[in-house]
Amino acid sequence: MIKIGFGKRVRPKSFGFIPRFYDPVKEELNERLAKYQETDDASVQVDQLKSRIKSGMRQKFYGDPNIRSNVERQSNIRLLFIIITLFLISYVILKSDRFLSMLDVFTQ
Repeated sequence: MIKIGFGKRVRPKSFGFIPRFYDPVKEELNERLAKYQETDDASVQVDQLKSRIKSGMRQKFYGDPNIRSNVERQSNIRLLFIIITLFLISYVILKSDRFLSMLDVFTQ
């Protein structure tokens, strides 16, 4: 086999990713500890307040699954009630004499 070329061939650059260990439990613990540390700096206190509000919202979002199931159940019951109400209203309108007389006027 004949190799023709000038100099060395360029090797492709390798990807040098070094994975880091991520422990979500340890990070949550560090966030909790940082939340309760007292400081005198106003900007740090504002940041702590923001992080406390953010973590509270996150806990409510990922929180108790029973709350989510209760909300879904209430939503389904409300939807069923609306569908039944609309069905009854449409039934009453379609069975009324005015609607039938209006249909007779339009068909003539």
